[in-house]
Amino acid sequence: MKKILLVDGNSLLFRAYYASAYAGSVLKTSSGIPTNAVYSFANMLTSLISERDYFDVKVAFDKSKKTFRHDKLENYKAGRSATPEDLIPQFQIVREFLDSANISWWEKENYEADDLIGTMAKIIESNCEEYEVEILTSDKDMFQLITDKTKILLPKTGTSNLELFGKEELLIKWEVSPENVVDLKGLMGDPSDNLKGVEGVGEKTAIKLLKEFKTIEGIYEQINSIGGKLQEKLINGKESAILCKEIATINCEVEIENLNFESIKLNLSGLVSFLEKYEMISLIKRLSNRVGLINKTEESNTKKIDFKVLNEWDNSLALNDNFIYIESLEENYHKGEILGMAILNENGNFYLENLKDDAELEKFFLNKKFNKLTYDLKRTATLLRNYEIDFAYDSFTYDAMVAAYVLNPNITSRIQNLINIVQTDLFLEEDEIIYGKGAKLNKGIEFEKKAIFTIEKAQIIKETFVPIIEQLKQNNQFNLYQNIEFPLIEVLFEMEEKGILIDKLELDKQTARTLNKIEELEAKMKLILAGDIEENFNFSSPKQIKELLFDQLGLPSNKKQSTDREALEKIIYLHPIVALLLEHRKLTKLYSTYLRGFEKFIFADNKVHTIFNQTLTNTGRLSSSEPNIQNISVKDELQKEARKIFISGNQTKFYSFDYSQIELRVLAQLGQEDTLIEIFKNKRDVHTEAARKIFDLTVDSEVSSEQRRIAKVFNFGIIYGLSDFGLSNDLKISIIEAKNFIKDYYNSFPKLITYKNILIKEASENGYAATYANRRRLVPELASANFLIKNFGNRIAVNMPIQGTAADILKVAMVNIYKSFVIENMKSFMVAQIHDEIIFEIYDEETEKALNIISKNMEKAFKDLSKIIGKKPSEIVVELEVNASKGENWFELK
Repeated sequence: MKKILLVDGNSLLFRAYYASAYAGSVLKTSSGIPTNAVYSFANMLTSLISERDYFDVKVAFDKSKKTFRHDKLENYKAGRSATPEDLIPQFQIVREFLDSANISWWEKENYEADDLIGTMAKIIESNCEEYEVEILTSDKDMFQLITDKTKILLPKTGTSNLELFGKEELLIKWEVSPENVVDLKGLMGDPSDNLKGVEGVGEKTAIKLLKEFKTIEGIYEQINSIGGKLQEKLINGKESAILCKEIATINCEVEIENLNFESIKLNLSGLVSFLEKYEMISLIKRLSNRVGLINKTEESNTKKIDFKVLNEWDNSLALNDNFIYIESLEENYHKGEILGMAILNENGNFYLENLKDDAELEKFFLNKKFNKLTYDLKRTATLLRNYEIDFAYDSFTYDAMVAAYVLNPNITSRIQNLINIVQTDLFLEEDEIIYGKGAKLNKGIEFEKKAIFTIEKAQIIKETFVPIIEQLKQNNQFNLYQNIEFPLIEVLFEMEEKGILIDKLELDKQTARTLNKIEELEAKMKLILAGDIEENFNFSSPKQIKELLFDQLGLPSNKKQSTDREALEKIIYLHPIVALLLEHRKLTKLYSTYLRGFEKFIFADNKVHTIFNQTLTNTGRLSSSEPNIQNISVKDELQKEARKIFISGNQTKFYSFDYSQIELRVLAQLGQEDTLIEIFKNKRDVHTEAARKIFDLTVDSEVSSEQRRIAKVFNFGIIYGLSDFGLSNDLKISIIEAKNFIKDYYNSFPKLITYKNILIKEASENGYAATYANRRRLVPELASANFLIKNFGNRIAVNMPIQGTAADILKVAMVNIYKSFVIENMKSFMVAQIHDEIIFEIYDEETEKALNIISKNMEKAFKDLSKIIGKKPSEIVVELEVNASKGENWFELK
């Protein structure tokens, strides 16, 4: 059978836009034409065509906002948000792309893409026995088109990770056949299309009704056999149900002229011209390779890479600068297997696969005269340790991943994305294209293919090295990279290597106890809900919880029928089950994430070796994974208990050093707010003093705990985007009262509003927000015409410089403490970094010296930061305050 791909063009372009926008790919031509959505669209579509070997491809678009469905329902799709401004011009550009590539596309006045695709699918089914159809769309309405010869390709994430739906898969998902999809939509409605359906009838009830009565018409023919409130809902919603079904039904009888199907032949020269016109240079090689595969020709721009395979390394080949990439596919590199290594320099391109017992290779890594430049140095060093290859850490002089992150933290850290950081005509295929993914992951691909791919990765590092360093210098960010981020890599590497000891007996005890509590709670809930739920009801399923609360119990909900914590807390007093569900959620998270979930991360040394992600956040903060040790709450008593499983050694104790209100101190310094600076200088409580200002209290007046709490909400609200609406919610007051409170606050600290306005103005003009050390974050949201998106951009513009500067201060402290420990030849070490806190494991005999080094370096870190970036340390007038605590486990800290 020949496969034909029908593409919902609007759906794919929207998906491509949001996937690229939130990944930070704000692509524009030099003249300012946005191209990010088209770039992703072209990449995804050509990849799909080459991977799935389609005979022909047709793309359909919506032509206009008004269709025949608006004649039936005036406010059809009225609830949808406005199309982003920078996406609008890309609708025409994507049509130009299809023309240039010789891919047929269709649009028709008064009809949607669904109708054109539905018609094409039926024409193929009726007239072309040798063809089968796959429809690429995010629109689940198209499930109605599924037949034995037609399936739906549904993107699960971004514009990749596709799920194929046939009759069987649809039955598992919705328990209905394709012809009943429109009945399902008629009953439950579809908020995205502004279809109301029958009020109070959700997915579960709709499916149950259709199983019994087959169609909407069948339901109303036998309406008297349905009793109680459900009958009343159905009678009240009859007109809406029938209308919604009619509107959701795809018209498969549209007149389409000149429709024919023939073997696809992409136009390479037209495609290259298009890519050059819109400056998508990095796509030329990738798409050229795919065109050759799709057209089944040798047409390709592939330039043969010369490389030499070595059985053993030869140090006569080494030079001053050597670009290295070690290939490994494991996400957790502490368990990583080395598949091969590329070493590139001016002597040539070299590939090695058998690294064990290579004495010359170890000499190469130990020799400090040979500089090693790599991508993800922490990963590279760990993989070498895994294979017991000794190395001189100081010989590693460049990390492309960290350098690229400093230039643009919005772009995801993948070696392929180096080509999106600087202008280059290089190309690097996706890992999954070479190795497959998931169940199809294959490490044992042919030797030459693997060698070339590894060499290409090293080549990317080599070719982008000079442009990245030059751009760092142009942006005045080289000091940030060279003197803060790069030395921090070694600190994090050693922290990961040292690991954290686990008390397995305590872990087993807490795991058993928590599981027992979960089972008791579920038994209690089943007793309360007797008759309302089935025996195998899953209390961890948001879908089943939604149906239970809002369909069966009839509790009030928001439009999205959200079951998140905030939504449930609003209805906690309406039914006893809600409080128990919240408790159950807390316990199951504790069990699955922090107890049972931790077991798989314990290594043979009885430790967990977390990965500290240096390039994940937009603000410069560190994060943690495999496992995440940063999000174990100290406020929640149940979660806090889990901290007992982290224990110190026999001769050591844990010490936690925590910055007190660092972000408010940074705000005072950067905003030059005299009143705040004075409060910190005199070591007064900032929340108490803020309360005195807001409530106009005298110096001798007592500040109540409630007044202090309100002031605290304000102080942190300045950083995180204080609004009158948010404040009224937090303090349970009216919006008018909230407005007056905000006015009083800014009158008390007048320079803060000026500083906020300056930050927003600078970010709007520059396109990015920046920290004191010139760490930048792009803020494309500020250019949006959408009020909510722009407002979010305003919050980023204010929050990022403060939170990012606090992160930079912490990093400077960590680097300087680490250096001091090394100079003093100390055994004590850093264990973890969590928010504003650094945790150490300190040997008993080193306690006094270690505490002195830590306190001193943390307190002067802001001034040290100032010195590093070439400013005057004397500018920093706000002192940093550090709180310390100790314990034999993490529970005892603080």
